[in-house]
Amino acid sequence: MRIPSESELRELGRRFDVEVDDEELAEVQAQVARNLEGLDAVAEAPLGDGDASDVGARSWREPTDDPYNAVAVECEVGPKPDHSGALSGVEVGVKDIIAVAGVPMQCGSAAMRGNVPATDATVVERLRAAGSTITAKTNLDEFAGGSRAVSADGQMRNPHNEDHVPGGSSGGSAIAVATGRVDVALGTDTGGSVRMPSSHCGIVGLKPTYGLVPLDGVVENTYTLDHVGPMATSVSDAAGVLDAIAGKDRTDPASMQAAGRDDYGVGGYREAAESPPDLTDVTLAVVEEGLGEGAAEQPVEEGVAERTETALDHLADAGADVRRVSIDAFELAGPVKHVRSYAELAAHWRDGGAPYRRGGHVDPYTQASFARATRAASAEVNGYYRSRLLAGAQLIEAHGGRHYTRALAASRELKAAFDEAADAADALVTPTMPSTAPTVEDARQPGFDYARNVIPANVTERPAISLPNGTLDGLPVGLQLIGNPFDERRLLGVAAVTADVVG
Repeated sequence: MRIPSESELRELGRRFDVEVDDEELAEVQAQVARNLEGLDAVAEAPLGDGDASDVGARSWREPTDDPYNAVAVECEVGPKPDHSGALSGVEVGVKDIIAVAGVPMQCGSAAMRGNVPATDATVVERLRAAGSTITAKTNLDEFAGGSRAVSADGQMRNPHNEDHVPGGSSGGSAIAVATGRVDVALGTDTGGSVRMPSSHCGIVGLKPTYGLVPLDGVVENTYTLDHVGPMATSVSDAAGVLDAIAGKDRTDPASMQAAGRDDYGVGGYREAAESPPDLTDVTLAVVEEGLGEGAAEQPVEEGVAERTETALDHLADAGADVRRVSIDAFELAGPVKHVRSYAELAAHWRDGGAPYRRGGHVDPYTQASFARATRAASAEVNGYYRSRLLAGAQLIEAHGGRHYTRALAASRELKAAFDEAADAADALVTPTMPSTAPTVEDARQPGFDYARNVIPANVTERPAISLPNGTLDGLPVGLQLIGNPFDERRLLGVAAVTADVVG
């Protein structure tokens, strides 16, 4: 382990706000050297190989016949020999920010080329234990940051109209499901990144309650807002994937903290989706702000609002109790999410992907690859993502963390506001997106951001699902149901009966 020189020690002190006088510099340097002595033993410590003893049997190849740029890598990673059979024969696409051992993971970034994880993410282990086969690593916005559907491999295209984006950042997963390239897929959702592309590609996308699905083996975006969720063509199939991947994991602090809550519950999701409640027993609370009422920015397009109202009328005619609620703080969710996300992104980048704040398990090989990328290849990262990193750096360095601390406090107030609005309702309802899929050209405009309706579920840690709700001019529209924390069973049951009415 290299000992810092006196000049390097001064610079470290400046960066970390640790003052060192010239008179004591030599003494402090000597003490630093003593503190670091012998610590190289950690670098030589055995790491183990996780649960990936069959890495040598796995295969991967460059994608072929991929007109919408959905796939980063094709692969063949089969089920575990002693699998349960719950997902036997199911082919799964995994967003290329979720580790599959022995298969390249580029994270949508040229800076991460050559990175090959040594262990499976927990969700991948669980999918294989249920009998599924991983057949694709799916494309994404660089490091899952944004919704332009642009990776280092180029622009992803909407399969319903190639002039439009599929949504992001899990665009490749949505395309792969919508076109039948895979049966189901995993995406990640920090501010709507499962639900946005699901809405734009006309499929089902579920963001679970925060902490229900472990994040071990998932490259961090914003750890306090990150989720892994299933994407499928039916509510039942999404529920089956959730059955396989949900549940506490001792390697992931978020899932362990969630498991300690009084309202924690896990399992029975496919059964709930396949035995849905009668609509006469369902109460839906329509969020007025989600329909654009009082919105200062991002108004909901007239056609999307009409499509949503038509769906609500059908649900009411079928017996659902459809109410209207208002959440005054609805628009605050966007700024709160962005403050949290920018600051955590910058801290994660600055720290080379090491989990200094959250603990838990991180693959040492992937972390080392990430650290090399941040130090040596940042110029290869697109300007959009770099601007997010620098915005976070400004929040951390120039404002002393005050905005981040206040954003966490505001998140608690938002949770309380949503709790009040959802009281006695099975789900809150909004259009998933305020418009159909934008054109590729529109999505490239500076300031592009249209996640107003999906962000609140991340900030409030509630489960939310996007369902297909017809089309406008050939492009899909989505209907979003936001459920109560850890009550995915009820949400999926209500989603299944809703899909039957509006689909």
